[in-house]
Amino acid sequence: MKRLFIIFFFFFRTLAAKDDVDRNLIVSGYIEAYYSYDFNQPENNLRPDFLYNFNRHNEFSINLALLKASFQNDRIRASLALMAGTYAQYNLADEPAWAKFINEASLGIKLHEKLWVDIGVMPSYIGFESWYGMDCMNLSRSIMAENSPYFFTGGKFTYTPHPKWEIQLWLTNGWQNMVRNENNKSLGIGTGIKFIPSANFTFNYSNYFGNENTQPIRLNRFFNNFYLLHEKGKWATIFGADFGIQENFSGKTDSWFGFIGSISRELGEKFTLAGRAEYYSDPNAIILTDGLKITGLSANVDFSIREGALLRIEARRFISPEDYFPLPDGNFGRQNSALTTSLALRF
Repeated sequence: MKRLFIIFFFFFRTLAAKDDVDRNLIVSGYIEAYYSYDFNQPENNLRPDFLYNFNRHNEFSINLALLKASFQNDRIRASLALMAGTYAQYNLADEPAWAKFINEASLGIKLHEKLWVDIGVMPSYIGFESWYGMDCMNLSRSIMAENSPYFFTGGKFTYTPHPKWEIQLWLTNGWQNMVRNENNKSLGIGTGIKFIPSANFTFNYSNYFGNENTQPIRLNRFFNNFYLLHEKGKWATIFGADFGIQENFSGKTDSWFGFIGSISRELGEKFTLAGRAEYYSDPNAIILTDGLKITGLSANVDFSIREGALLRIEARRFISPEDYFPLPDGNFGRQNSALTTSLALRF
């Protein structure tokens, strides 16, 4: 890890003057520890398999530990972030061992006053949640976020025709792939459009199109995400929706969708209270391991210890119309509840 950051530093020393590097190179870090207790007491100590963050039961663990170096001046920008933790372990489980440590690795060049091109491993343009828990309204990630890409590997054009508008065009290694599957040579394409009409409102629409099957048979996927963010005073609200379709082997299409609504309220200078309601339906198991329809409810209380340090506790409950969640006696139930606490530090 140390060698990669040294290479990163000297690379930009060759592209920019020393004073420019010293002024524009930023090294930062993030770490989030957690403890989660699942009242269904799973024998394998794992929470439901559609969760990739905070998913270890009854043990203290690190969800994400990250060290990042970033550089930007008026013509080039780059990021290199290396990571460890259960997020990396489970979300990148199918990637090569070397790739599981990479959080970001990208280089961008300004082609025009309003146009950038970036290539590498970059944060997803889909949705409003990220791997930085401290930046999210709720402690845990929504079902929609957990089951759509957190990152893409590829190239993107970012065009800002006006300060209120941002348009992104992507060409990727597929649906959240660090490297392409050797049996699927297809690339994915996507679009992200963000509109900020005022300081209080953000509208965002994004989509993705690509083949999600091995050659020579194509099973095309078309996915759409929309969210609306409103912030005013001590209140913040988010509404989001996913809808996707994918071809199946019979020549028809299956679909899945999700909805989410979150609201938060600052309570003084140190405390914030937030709640979330969500619904996710994937009866044909396009995204999830098993075909499921899930309702989720959660509430969390945050305590700001100081700037860059956040303590949180969250109660979360899932409800399914079918017996899906393992129980201690070996049977399955329709509900799952858990308490999770986390401590995040940004430096």
